[in-house]
Amino acid sequence: MLGIRPHITIRLFSIIALVFTSIGFAYAQLPATNNNKVSLRKEFYGGLQLHTNGWGGTFTYSKFNTFKKKNTYTIEFVSLKHEKEFKRKPTNDDKAKGYVYGKLNSVALLRLNKGTKKVLYSKLRERGVEIAFNLNYGISLAFLKPVYLEILKLDGNQRIHVVTEKYDPVYHHVTNIYGRASNIKGISETVIVPGANIRAGFIFEYSGERDKIRSLEVGIGLDGYYKRLEIMADIKNRFLYPTLYLNFQFGSKKI
Repeated sequence: MLGIRPHITIRLFSIIALVFTSIGFAYAQLPATNNNKVSLRKEFYGGLQLHTNGWGGTFTYSKFNTFKKKNTYTIEFVSLKHEKEFKRKPTNDDKAKGYVYGKLNSVALLRLNKGTKKVLYSKLRERGVEIAFNLNYGISLAFLKPVYLEILKLDGNQRIHVVTEKYDPVYHHVTNIYGRASNIKGISETVIVPGANIRAGFIFEYSGERDKIRSLEVGIGLDGYYKRLEIMADIKNRFLYPTLYLNFQFGSKKI
């Protein structure tokens, strides 16, 4: 995640989960305030997701099934990187864009999930922490867009000029790659690979306002596809992609 080594990421997520769990347990022991406010039965929230293979955005609609159980419907759109990706700067020219050598396709994932959120510890004070367990699953669509690079070539007069070409590991090497082309290049050639995913995590909701949501979710996920996602050349690509994730979410509650 963002250049952090996997074992450091796991420790970071574990520390965050432990801190929020401790806070939640402490507040759970405090007396509740008794009021007769109207129940808020719907939730709308979304935000930023960081995970061990990329980042993106998430949005969830939640509706109460029982007092402590909620049905959830979630949309996530995140990037997916191969663990062997390494960005490099090919020349001393500031105009040249860094690129990942050997990368065939850039990948983005669209997840359409349904699930259940179960409240483990209710927020007994306005400034307390609610702890919930979240389990969701559904469709995962991988969008593979070909990588285009700017390539150095000699013309008929033996002068060097730059052309844009789809990356081909047979013809393109560190000696003739000038840099990465525009990210827009190749969008029309995007291929969709369908799959499925399952995700489980703990949500710590800490907003001081009754109708607002401010939460942190930490968990694990698994995406699987019917064929290997061709991300890198000359490196084994996989069917399954396990991840650790961290969601920073905000939103509101409605009647």
